[in-house]
Amino acid sequence: MKIYRPEIDGLRAISVIAVILYHAEFTVAGHTLLPGGYIGVDVFFVISGFLISQILLTEIEATGRIDFLKFYVRRARRILPALFAVIFATMPFAYYFLLPLELTDYANSVGSSLLFGSNIYFYFTAAQYGEPNTLLKPFLHTWSLSVEEQFYIAFPVLLLIVRRYLKSRFLPCVLVAAALSFVFCFVTVRHDPQQAFYSPLTRAWELLAGTLLAHYELRRGRPRPQPLLAAAGLILVLGSLILFKKGTVHPGLLTVIPVFGTCLVLAFASRENAIGRLLASRPAVLTGLVSYSLYLWHYPIFAFFRLTSLNFSNGDKFLAIAATVLVSVVSFVVIEKPLRHTRRSRALWITLGSSVATIAAAVLSAIHMAGFPNRLDEVYSPVAQANEARLESTFLSLNDNIQAGKPIIFIIGDSHARNWSIALKNYIDTDRYQIVAVSYLNCMVEIKNDIVKAPSRASIYDKYCIPFEKYINDKSLLSRTKAIFLTSLRPFEYTVNPFRFELISWMKSHSDDARVFVFGNYFQLDELHSCLGLMFQRKSDASICMREASYPPANQPLEQLPFFPSDLAFTYVDIVKLHCDYDKEKCLTSSKGVPFIIDWNHMTAEFLTTLIGDILDKRTADLRSDGLLDFLVPPHASQAERTASSEPSAGPASSASPSN
Repeated sequence: MKIYRPEIDGLRAISVIAVILYHAEFTVAGHTLLPGGYIGVDVFFVISGFLISQILLTEIEATGRIDFLKFYVRRARRILPALFAVIFATMPFAYYFLLPLELTDYANSVGSSLLFGSNIYFYFTAAQYGEPNTLLKPFLHTWSLSVEEQFYIAFPVLLLIVRRYLKSRFLPCVLVAAALSFVFCFVTVRHDPQQAFYSPLTRAWELLAGTLLAHYELRRGRPRPQPLLAAAGLILVLGSLILFKKGTVHPGLLTVIPVFGTCLVLAFASRENAIGRLLASRPAVLTGLVSYSLYLWHYPIFAFFRLTSLNFSNGDKFLAIAATVLVSVVSFVVIEKPLRHTRRSRALWITLGSSVATIAAAVLSAIHMAGFPNRLDEVYSPVAQANEARLESTFLSLNDNIQAGKPIIFIIGDSHARNWSIALKNYIDTDRYQIVAVSYLNCMVEIKNDIVKAPSRASIYDKYCIPFEKYINDKSLLSRTKAIFLTSLRPFEYTVNPFRFELISWMKSHSDDARVFVFGNYFQLDELHSCLGLMFQRKSDASICMREASYPPANQPLEQLPFFPSDLAFTYVDIVKLHCDYDKEKCLTSSKGVPFIIDWNHMTAEFLTTLIGDILDKRTADLRSDGLLDFLVPPHASQAERTASSEPSAGPASSASPSN
């Protein structure tokens, strides 16, 4: 007979509180509270492996078989009602607040969670757990439920096979499976951290650690309570929550610490010692009983709070947690507990079946309709959207028909290179210069033996990395390069692609003494908000994005920034200063109905084209003194002026120093 152990609910309480605090990201004196709170999920895995294995091992020991129908009915009663409630509750918020692509992603994540595969979906959509953009995905947290559900599907079958055909070799089989899973995890996390994080194969050893403990207790009986070992286990768990950081390699070797600590608590904590009594205290037990509802509700509530709050402050986080607790308790009392224990099975299955059909229909509709893009028409007209999409699609064709012998202007950069290249091409005299526009977006750039290697991080980026590597290594192009334009996100601060200035120096060394121009960014939002999202949610034009923009600061001291290349002669083009001198009231926010940004940082091609033209018209003298008019010409210049302005300087190109 199964004996209720309240200290397990207390351990669940620690786990769910840790996860909630981690996702809330409270900041105290500039530091994030509980940076290792993600370990709470690993504690859940061990507990689940322990409890499920107890149930199955006890049954198979007593009867020699597993009642699969009964087992999966219990799992369905436990998991589905509360999950469906969260899905139905979030649907109207998703429709009202999420952009079309976000709504499509939401629908896919809901659908994959119904199929017990959201961990696989998030892996293949490159959702990097813990990054700011994933905090806005309402169902990202269901990845862990899918891992557990995959365990529930596979483990009983494997257990029965081992029992029937390998008989007494259950323990060696589990040990081998756990060891293989751990080795796979250890190897995978080095070259594909995302796979290691989401894969059931790299997480199986954590669940199987609970299985090993359950097997031991079934064979030998529960170990005698050991106060010191129980305390040591709790210290290992709590220490991991506090000391693990965002950059800690996880899951990996260090993950053994909280997993082992959880096993110690499960094995040796009881009401006979202080740790067991602490975990079995009424507040801890009540929190543990509601832990599933707390876990289900907290992430979507946090996501929608973040989406609708311009500043998700500590006060907002407290409010979001309070809302989570309230909704979770109601969900537990009204939905989870009654439906889990109801004897009205027919009504339950009709309800669950109709829920599945309704959710599936909604998911398929959202996917088929591409997130209902007509919802944007009020703030971003279809004509403007189509025009912007047409412009952006031209990037990959900019290098067609490169002419031999013509002076080259190289435009390079990360994802910003696309729209900058499209816009700049309008103001370069293509009769005199040939543009070569390349992006190293998600390319692993390395310079070795005077050759640039740039393999892509994933095949979807081959369209950028292959031409980048081709053109950047073409010495005939480099030898006639007159100018190099760098267009990068926060060029002196962005920690990704730190090779950019080394790359430019290498290109310049192979060029015709090319001038280097580094273009600054226009106004940007924080990473948690998109301009189009703000416009859509508040039914506003892009002026709201300008008002809420937090970057760049006026007169930023470039030389003090971490990636400032003090050994490279270049000219810094501060486009905000040139355009409107950081006076937001005077700065453009859209062009032909296209907002200046759609996401949080990338300028749109249509807007950039207008912005550069405006600067060229109004700040001609400044641009001439900086040497930029050796390569660009104002949009309203006569053909004679364009030709004259495009002539390279008679003397050697000067190495302009950085300027604000």
